[in-house]
Amino acid sequence: MPINPSNSLMNNSFTLKPGTLRQQTTLSQYQHQRDHFVANPALAYIYSLAATDTTGGQANARYTLERFSRFLLGSTFDRIDWIILLTTPDLIEKAMASFLIHRAQTKAKMKGLFYDPQRSLKNLHINPLKKALLEVGNYCHQQQQISLSQLADWQCSIEKFSVQNQPTITLEQGWLPPLLTEKTLDIELTSQAKIMLEAFSCFCLRPCIERMDWHSVLYAPVLQTAMQSFLSSRLTMKSSDRKQDYAPATADNLLRMLRGVAHHAWLSESISVETLQRIKAIKLPRGSRQSSGRYLSYTDLDQISALTLAQSNKIKALRDNAIFWLMYESGLRRAEVIGLDVGDIDLYLCKIRVMGKGNKERYVPFSKGSDLYAAIERWLTVRLQHSEKISSFFCGVNRYQQLTSQRLTTQTLNDLCKHIHQLGFSRRISPHDFRHSVATNLLRSGYDLLLVSKFMGHSSITTTQRYDRRTDDELQGVTPGR
Repeated sequence: MPINPSNSLMNNSFTLKPGTLRQQTTLSQYQHQRDHFVANPALAYIYSLAATDTTGGQANARYTLERFSRFLLGSTFDRIDWIILLTTPDLIEKAMASFLIHRAQTKAKMKGLFYDPQRSLKNLHINPLKKALLEVGNYCHQQQQISLSQLADWQCSIEKFSVQNQPTITLEQGWLPPLLTEKTLDIELTSQAKIMLEAFSCFCLRPCIERMDWHSVLYAPVLQTAMQSFLSSRLTMKSSDRKQDYAPATADNLLRMLRGVAHHAWLSESISVETLQRIKAIKLPRGSRQSSGRYLSYTDLDQISALTLAQSNKIKALRDNAIFWLMYESGLRRAEVIGLDVGDIDLYLCKIRVMGKGNKERYVPFSKGSDLYAAIERWLTVRLQHSEKISSFFCGVNRYQQLTSQRLTTQTLNDLCKHIHQLGFSRRISPHDFRHSVATNLLRSGYDLLLVSKFMGHSSITTTQRYDRRTDDELQGVTPGR
């Protein structure tokens, strides 16, 4: 029997009628985001990418496109109506608290974590923001825009501010309307204070990427000129008569992202297919750079392992040693290392199940006679004895040599590499140096480029070629023959 659309019972069954305020708010936000993505192709492109905890995916695209938008629009803090904030001390406290909480929530979301006010509101760089806001107050007082008593109230509100003392937050991103004309703030700030002031201003007015009229830029001649100007503005003077050119990868990434924005504009029928093809036809000067990765030999790893195992916290030492050997002999990315669960390690089959970039699964093999097998076996023995309820393979270890349920972060791996240098290793290293080294070791062992690319989880062998750290001395014996 066909369904009668006029049936009131059927209409009532399939009509979404949220009953609570939370449901209504969620639905309203979803509809707002959907309409916003259609109108803003840059946001549509960003959310089409994979969300990762690394500099790739959504984080990298948002960061790059935000800088490009800011270059075209100018500094956001020059469009803030500071007098409203300067004359309302309670408002600036709510604005600061709302900004910091929004920042912590965004950071937790990008890492795939739940927002926890007890942990997520730590290390938010409040002091640089406070210094910047105090300088804004002093500047406006010097310009006779506020009185001395208003300046004193402003300084008192900024200095006593604490995000934990804000029980109710009502301000959302974009709560403040921007000025129609810019009012330049002629103040001197440190780079970190300037970054925080810009980020705070973007929260009040909305980020540049959202305020940008992308449809006015998505024309091939306009876009190419804007890209060249943006890239040229980032050049640094190498000497009095010579400029240091930008890295080709920087230009390639920007062009790739802007093509993605144009593609989503075409999907929403905002631009024609001819305009899209012209944008895709934009070419930039080609070139290449040597990768910055530093090679680590097995001798270096033996030294790193010895320094690690000599730590007083023996449980942490075993965990860190397993992390270093895992990065060196399996070539896992930082996010892949911290994302491992206990069930992903198979010591019997000697395989590691890895969920890599773009939600792509792969299996990385290792041998029973390897240093990696020995390090994992020692850590896994301790790991299972202390706790069976923690799912993450690498978890936190407190100073009492007890395991915690907290999963490690990518910053933890950065800190481990810095700590090794402090313990006496000869030079500074980064987690990605281990990944470069395993690719070089495999190529030296005679494995072909395609196999190495699959082992590393690269979608293109061109990326694997950039990981090759073999020296020019090894090319001496490579000569053509009859």
